[in-house]
Amino acid sequence: MTEEKSELDTWEQVIVDFLMGKRTAEEEKYIKDEIKKIADYYERQKYYNQLPIKDLFDSKKNKDQLTIDFLKKKRQEILLLNEKPEDIDYTKLAADYTKKCTDLADKYAANRWIAKAAKDVASVTFATHVAKLTHSKIKSPSLYDSVASVKSNVLTTSSLVNKVIDGAVAGNQYAPVFQFLELALKGNKLAAEFSNNNGQVLKPFAKNNEELEGWNASFKKALSGELPSSNPLAKQVYFPIELGNKGNVYHLLCHMKSSSLAHAIFHNLFDEQKKEPKELRKKARYTATETLSFIHCASISVTASNHSNASQLNAKRGGKLHLFSTQPPTWQSQLKPPLYKKSLFDSFSHPSINVDIDYLRDYLLRFERIELSIKNPQRLKWIEKWVANIIDELLNYAATLQMLPAGWSNTEHIQLKPEHQYLLDPYRLDEDFQNVRKAGEWQDVVCIDFSRWLNRRLVGKDKKFTPQVEHSRLWATLLEQPLREYNQMIAADSRLKDKVQA
Repeated sequence: MTEEKSELDTWEQVIVDFLMGKRTAEEEKYIKDEIKKIADYYERQKYYNQLPIKDLFDSKKNKDQLTIDFLKKKRQEILLLNEKPEDIDYTKLAADYTKKCTDLADKYAANRWIAKAAKDVASVTFATHVAKLTHSKIKSPSLYDSVASVKSNVLTTSSLVNKVIDGAVAGNQYAPVFQFLELALKGNKLAAEFSNNNGQVLKPFAKNNEELEGWNASFKKALSGELPSSNPLAKQVYFPIELGNKGNVYHLLCHMKSSSLAHAIFHNLFDEQKKEPKELRKKARYTATETLSFIHCASISVTASNHSNASQLNAKRGGKLHLFSTQPPTWQSQLKPPLYKKSLFDSFSHPSINVDIDYLRDYLLRFERIELSIKNPQRLKWIEKWVANIIDELLNYAATLQMLPAGWSNTEHIQLKPEHQYLLDPYRLDEDFQNVRKAGEWQDVVCIDFSRWLNRRLVGKDKKFTPQVEHSRLWATLLEQPLREYNQMIAADSRLKDKVQA
């Protein structure tokens, strides 16, 4: 038997399974804590010197075992050990565990638990916009955005096709009530069953019809929400709508973050499933999964440690909201090819790379003084981030020059390196040119030139930084994979153009 749940057919089964899961989780935690306390006694009294005892405490469950079954068996085997520390009161341990099991059975008895949840549901709100994402102590009600209108040039909550609804709770102790209402059966949420007072979902657990109607009415309130109001801790803007001699009239605008929109961004760009291909890309290893990256993307922490205090979806995001750069593009009045530059890097410049180079240089100088190697994983992570931003801008610059008429590099007296021409003029109609370009050996030259250019920028006018061989090798290596992927994209685009023309 495994911990994978089979498909449930009725709401009664779903609710019973939910309550049993909550009860089991609490019992598992109790047993784990108890085993840990006993282990401390054994370790203090040197019983860990006996290998079989230590192995028992360190044992892990098999993948086919239920966690609760494994913990119960492990607890029983520990209590049956012949060697017992004198300080442990085994009679009290047995009595406490029996009482805990009785208390949990009472707590998660369906009628009792649902009755309490019906009272606590007033502290739960279904929302798209959660007030506590601005400040965890805001008392304002959260909002459910039901606006259907969509503008193609504006990203709003209404733009979402499959909108994920958040749960705002007055305190984390009410989170199980939200989880209860979020239960699903064949694609339908339990909360939707309380749209009227005549629902029969909870009938198997109610003592009579009067209790059932009371529960339905209580749970229905969680869907209706409260009248909107602001709070001194909220972000408020007084917008003038009438200014005159008799006085000024303002409209109060209260900005609230859309948790549903934040979660859609997180799910598509930053959740666990997106991490693996990004890590593979950093290590210059192949992955068939497409990855998206954004220049100067930042994040803010909404809560300290207990992220679910703000909302349920906030807990799944690890308390993070992501911010994207809205800097305008650099204005270019005229696009000129670098015909008379020996290197493409002689004309490559962008304000954002200056910032990244400054950060990178300061970081290298700071750690160079305390003689830390670039092999330090945490340090390397920061270095790779800044270099990746520079590489993104480099490839954007290359893409801009590729918008020029194909063949611009086939010019007499051109001074640009052939290897750089292969990158910047990839659609040139020249068989010899294309044969060399497709061989790909020119990419190594571009990587080495990039490494030399970056080192010169890092040295700076004051020449405080002295690049080492390891630095040069690292800069070139970091460009290899993005350049290879970029070249593959150009090749695919060329094949598509040839197919269309044919």
